[in-house]
Amino acid sequence: MASLLHVSFYILAVNKNVQALACATILAVSYSLSDLTMPVNFEAIDFGVLLAYDLLTLFILIIARHFLFQQAVRQPCYTYCCIGLTINALLFLAMFTDSYLLGNYEPWGLWYFYSSTVNIVDLIMVSAVILNRDFIGLQLLSQKLFSTKVTA
Repeated sequence: MASLLHVSFYILAVNKNVQALACATILAVSYSLSDLTMPVNFEAIDFGVLLAYDLLTLFILIIARHFLFQQAVRQPCYTYCCIGLTINALLFLAMFTDSYLLGNYEPWGLWYFYSSTVNIVDLIMVSAVILNRDFIGLQLLSQKLFSTKVTA
């Protein structure tokens, strides 16, 4: 829906932010493909598939930013999506390791943390794509963490 909103904004000349449009489209395609390919009976190995989808989506976002928007100012939606996909990928890796590799099928703290955190992160990513605002300060934080200013 966020992708359709950005397409509408672009067509109606409300907002011509191509970087936000690209980010929304990449996320929409990724989530649509993962929904279409996931089986009805979710199994432990499917956490690995979701991990692969998130890593591939993150890679495509980074490549698109590098080749299409290298000179442009980094948009908040890009930062939020990269951080959100990284968090989700780490959680999918943890769940894949716990359920598939270790064979744990009894719910415990990680499972509850995973289910709530993935949903919250997805909601934040969608909100960031729609609003394209740094509403919880992640972009500001990432700029401070990754700034390469050297003082002598």
